[in-house]
Amino acid sequence: MNLRALIAVGALCAMRAASAATPADYAMVFPIETPAATTSSAWRIELTPAVYAWSQDESLRDLEIFNAAGQAVPLAQIANSPSSTSHNIDVAIPALALPATAAVSAGSDLRLMIERDTDGHLRPLLTTATPAPAAHARDWLLDASAVEHPIDSIQLDWTTPLAAVVARFAIDAGDDLQNWRTIGSATVLALEQDGARLQRRELALGGVRARYIRLHRLDDGPDLAGLSAHARSIERRNPQPARAWLPAEASTTPSTGAAGEVQFRYSLPAALTVERARIELADDSTLAPLVLFARTTGASSAWIELARTTAFRLHEGDERLQNDEVDLRGVTRYREFKLESRTPLASAPHLALAYRADALVFLAEGNAPFTLAVGSVRAQHSHYPIDAALSSLRAKLGRDWQPPQATLGAAKISGGDAALRAPPAPLPWRRWILWGVLVAGAALVGAFALSLLRGARRER
Repeated sequence: MNLRALIAVGALCAMRAASAATPADYAMVFPIETPAATTSSAWRIELTPAVYAWSQDESLRDLEIFNAAGQAVPLAQIANSPSSTSHNIDVAIPALALPATAAVSAGSDLRLMIERDTDGHLRPLLTTATPAPAAHARDWLLDASAVEHPIDSIQLDWTTPLAAVVARFAIDAGDDLQNWRTIGSATVLALEQDGARLQRRELALGGVRARYIRLHRLDDGPDLAGLSAHARSIERRNPQPARAWLPAEASTTPSTGAAGEVQFRYSLPAALTVERARIELADDSTLAPLVLFARTTGASSAWIELARTTAFRLHEGDERLQNDEVDLRGVTRYREFKLESRTPLASAPHLALAYRADALVFLAEGNAPFTLAVGSVRAQHSHYPIDAALSSLRAKLGRDWQPPQATLGAAKISGGDAALRAPPAPLPWRRWILWGVLVAGAALVGAFALSLLRGARRER
C-alpha cells in the first residue's frame, strides 16, 4: 500500500473515531439499574417522564446507551403497546322491583315468591302483603344468572323522569338470594343545564361474578319509573400495560377566543402520545361543555380537536360526583393542550393525561454499569439489527423469552445545556473557494488583457 492510501485510511479512521458519540454529547445521563441476581444478554427499560423532558427529537433518536467503558451498545426502540383485542358483551337482564322497606311494618305480612326455571333464571317476582301504606320501589333485584362472563358494569335505563335525576345505589352481589356481599356504591344521573344535557347511567362493578345483583336506593330523589338493566362484560386478550398519568401545567391566565369562548392553555413536560384525559372542574355545583385541543410544540402549528365532553362537579351527601375520563385514542405526540368552554368558569379545570411509556431493548455488550444518555441536537443513535439478535436468544432460551426489566436511576448532568445548543454554522469553504477561483480568474483575465495592451504599445 502506497503512502497516499495509508494517509487516506488513517484519515477515515480518525474521522470515524471523531464522529463516535460519547456521554458528553448528551445533556443528561440516567444510570440503568439491573437486579443483582439476574444476568442477561439483553435488557428492557421503560422511559420515564424525565427522559421525555430532555429528549429533543420527537422520534426519540437522541438516546444512546453506553457501557462502563463509554462505548455505545446496540439498542432498539419498541412501542409499549402490544396488540390487544377486546370483545364487548351486552346482555339484557331482568330487573325485578322489590317493595320499599319502609312499607314493611310490624302489622304487615309480606310474602315474596320467586321461581326459577330449569336454567336457574328467575321468573317474575310476586309479592303479597296485608294492607300497608303505599310506597314506590326503591330496591331492585337484577337476575344476572344468564351472564357467563365477569360483569364490568350495569347499564340502567328508565322512562321517567328524563332530567333532574341524581340517584345513588348501594350494590350487593350474591348467588343464592340469601347470602349477600357488598361490592360498593355508584351513582347514575340525568341533568340538563343551559342547553347542556348530561347522562350517566352506568354502574361500574369492576368484573364481578355473581348470579344476582341487588340495588338499594340511598337517596330520596324522584322515583325511576320503568327501570331496566343490561349487564356489560369486556372479554380481553393480550391486555396492554398500565397507563401512566401526568398532570398538565396550566398557564397563569385564561384567554378569550374569537367566538367569545373561554380558553385555558396547558402543557406537558414533554411531547407524549396521550390516550386518555381526566378533566376535573375546580368549583362545586358546576356543569360545562368542554372541547379539548392539542398541538405539537410551537405556536405556528395548528390546534387539533381531540374530544368533546361535558364536565361536572356535584355533591350528593358526602359523595362528590364528577365526569368520567375521556378516551382520546391518540397516535401523535402532543405537548400543548387547550380547553375551550362557552360556559364561564371562575377557575381553570384540572387536566391530567394518560400515556404508555415507550421502551428500549439493548444488548449488554461490554461491562456494566450501563447508562442511558438523552438530549442532544447533534448526536443520534444508529440503527441496529437487534431483532436478529433477540431471535437468536429466543431460539436458545425459548420462544416466549423476553428481556428482563431494568430500571432507570436519578438523572445526572453530562453535557448539560451545551449538548442542547445547535452547533455553529460550518465555515462556507466551498463559497470561499468559489469566490477565490472567480477572483483569481478575473485577475488572470485582467493580467492577460494588460499584457496584450503592453504588447500593442510596443508594436507602435
